[in-house]
Amino acid sequence: MLNFLGFFVYMTSKYQEYLLLERRLSDSTVLAYLKDINQYLFFIEFQLGIVAPADSKRAHIRSWIASLVDEGLDHKSVNRKLSALKGFYKFLEDAKEVLINPVIGIPSLKEKKRLVRALTTEEIDTLLDENSFPQNKIGRRDRFILFTLYAFGLRRSELLSLRIDSVNLNNQTIRVLGKRKKERELPCLPDWIRLFALHCSEWSELKSDDKIFLDERGNTLNPRVLYSIVHSYLKVASSIDTKGPHVLRHSFATHLLDMGADLSSIRELLGHANLSATQIYTHASIKHLKQVYMKSHPGRGG
Repeated sequence: MLNFLGFFVYMTSKYQEYLLLERRLSDSTVLAYLKDINQYLFFIEFQLGIVAPADSKRAHIRSWIASLVDEGLDHKSVNRKLSALKGFYKFLEDAKEVLINPVIGIPSLKEKKRLVRALTTEEIDTLLDENSFPQNKIGRRDRFILFTLYAFGLRRSELLSLRIDSVNLNNQTIRVLGKRKKERELPCLPDWIRLFALHCSEWSELKSDDKIFLDERGNTLNPRVLYSIVHSYLKVASSIDTKGPHVLRHSFATHLLDMGADLSSIRELLGHANLSATQIYTHASIKHLKQVYMKSHPGRGG
């Protein structure tokens, strides 16, 4: 049996290769998984004296989960770590490195459901008002970033991966690289095409294979900088609690649903793997459904 360090280095490198090449997960997702696995393996060695991961039992995993909760970690984060561990031990089981998968039968913690509020159309208008931005190259870039997030319902990573040659001006479409490197083609609004042309004229140094959005020095925009940009403008335009890029994706889907778009089409636009992920927006649109109900129900007059 390999010792702890030897086992960890060898098997995590093989697992990393599997996640990247076969599961086609992003580098950041793989690193997060490995960090969670690393945390568990160090816990069982230094807290429980279990040197070989193959000797891990259900009771050890329950102890780890309890320690995470005691540290104040929310249930969603604990479940994410447990999911990473399940994947790792399934990999070890398939590789015949463990005889019994100790994670089987360990239930996820019950999560408190929190509905994220979408921006209203009035708040979107305020957010994207030209007068809300500095009248310079960076201000216009920032407005284009916000408009792009809302126009296509993009994830932060998807926006940052957009390149000049992702845009097909002839067809007026854009190619988006989503989760697990799955590509989808989306239609472009005329206003987006106009802003894209303006952006390219101002950032004239951009080449066809360059990222669309750069920082002041001409480097690819950092994810934290993007979050800061979105947060700063949302803070002024809305009182909504969540002020990151995802709220614009959420608003995009909610507004499409409110305007009568079907869930299957919204799923395709968002790049969801299955419909269940899209169905959260049926809950988010309850305000709209109430309005329709009160206006249309035959018994509304009492």
